Amino acid sequence: MQRDHDAKPPRRSAILRAIYALCLLAATYNHWSAIYQHGLAWDYGGFPRASTTFWTALAFIDPAAVILLLVRPNAGVVLTIGIIVTDVIHNVWIQARYFPPLLQALGASPQVTEQIAFMVFVLATSPFAWSMKRQTVA
Repeated sequence: MQRDHDAKPPRRSAILRAIYALCLLAATYNHWSAIYQHGLAWDYGGFPRASTTFWTALAFIDPAAVILLLVRPNAGVVLTIGIIVTDVIHNVWIQARYFPPLLQALGASPQVTEQIAFMVFVLATSPFAWSMKRQTVA
């Protein structure tokens, strides 16, 4: 069997990756808005430096994932999964640590709830977003 590298990915895969990209672009906008308003070294109101560095880094990582979703679809899917899983774990930890009790904090934070929903969507649909090139027999 030989891979046909010119074959286009299935439409469902492209649609899912477009949804991922749009959500990542919205996140990119939010991260860059914070940078524009407060600068790269903003402490987000006194949070640990590792957390603030992570949030600022997402201003660069999220658009990198968008580019990969377009030019290297499978790498883009993997990076999208890594971003959203890491972001949700981190942000749920922040909510639990700084705004207990956790369930009340999540109820008061629609952004984290939206991130959790996006993570569930990405994890549930990522096998379908994977770009399966058509196989041809040589």
